[in-house]
Amino acid sequence: MTTVDVPPGEGLSGDGPELRELEEHTAVRRRRRRRPAPRANPFWRFIFPLMVIAAGAAVLMLWRTGTKAVLDSTDGEEFTVVTDATAPGFEAFVDPTPTMLLVHTDGGELVGVTVLAQTALENGGTAVLLPAQPVLDIEHADEFAMSEAYAAGGVEAVEEVVGELLGFGFVERAELDTSQLREWMRLVEPIPFNVLDDLVQITPSGDTEVWLGRGRKDLDAEVAAEIYSFSNPGESAANRLERQLDLWIAWIDAIDRADDLAAATLPFDDGLSPFLRALGAGTADVSILTADVVDGVDGREAFFALTPNQLELLSEVADAMVPVPVAPAGSTRSTVRLLNGTDDGAVRVEAMDLLIDLEITIGVIGNALEFGVERTTVTYYRREAQADAERAAAAFGTVATLVENVDQPVDLTIVIGADWEPS
Repeated sequence: MTTVDVPPGEGLSGDGPELRELEEHTAVRRRRRRRPAPRANPFWRFIFPLMVIAAGAAVLMLWRTGTKAVLDSTDGEEFTVVTDATAPGFEAFVDPTPTMLLVHTDGGELVGVTVLAQTALENGGTAVLLPAQPVLDIEHADEFAMSEAYAAGGVEAVEEVVGELLGFGFVERAELDTSQLREWMRLVEPIPFNVLDDLVQITPSGDTEVWLGRGRKDLDAEVAAEIYSFSNPGESAANRLERQLDLWIAWIDAIDRADDLAAATLPFDDGLSPFLRALGAGTADVSILTADVVDGVDGREAFFALTPNQLELLSEVADAMVPVPVAPAGSTRSTVRLLNGTDDGAVRVEAMDLLIDLEITIGVIGNALEFGVERTTVTYYRREAQADAERAAAAFGTVATLVENVDQPVDLTIVIGADWEPS
């Protein structure tokens, strides 16, 4: 997947975004005597229009043929478009939950990671902050070292690590350094913020001085962006993560209070803008990773340790945050067409939850050509999808059947029959 930088856009200056003005140019034209147009050639008058009509008809036929080929039935018959989601034969591609991986950097070093998701179009969102320090899964002895991944491979490497930790991938990803964060925050400055601790720094002479004292402040964007990456000498990694959380909440509150939401987030339909609008205009759930902080010993960097209970909680948070996930970067997960062969719509919902638990990506959902299917079937079209197909078949109490067809838009099809009962 392509890494996308997220500067707030061209035209951003120290005074905020500027709109480009169009200059009108007036051209002086000489008057010319009109001359009668020559009679058109018979080819252009009669034959060419017929060719255009024929080409249009050919394009229409090609579109209809392509549509039927992409969403065909499981038994090879042509697929008729059905628009009623409750009717037999209905199928639709699944739009994944909008997600973004935001990698925060300062001076070429990772200072934090934010995972964003929209619960609905501009109607709310979720943000979970992850530390730059390693996260250790105690139960499975797995370590997720974000800062090391960034140093080795940039945003793409961080995406793989975070995807492995959370169990889902990202529709968008971006790197946001301190200067870019400043430009975004400048859209809503000043930002009211409560500094809980004195922020101190070491002078060139080795003395300690207070850079920003504790207390309630109205921050300009310059200072707010610096706070995000700031760390006191010897400060716990948890303290900085908490401060980043507080700054996110203050930023979102400032967006919420803005008179013009589009101006406060920039009126773009992709990148960071729609996520900020969703968080500012709807219900925002902003939190940090729940884990135990272990201070570094013997020269080791401090890390966050996930206990089994915290790991289970993280899994629940991920499921609620991203109900329809995409596969993590580098994953070999199969995609599935899930068809309900019964007239009970709740069955499909239960089956979707099961497939998500099995880490199989749902690409198409719908109904079988006819309701009243007695037996559940699992059909896979590529041999490399055999393992996922067999896991799915075991979960649904059936067997997997190979029907090789590389033209299928999914790796396997599951038709739910009356024999399957959700647990």
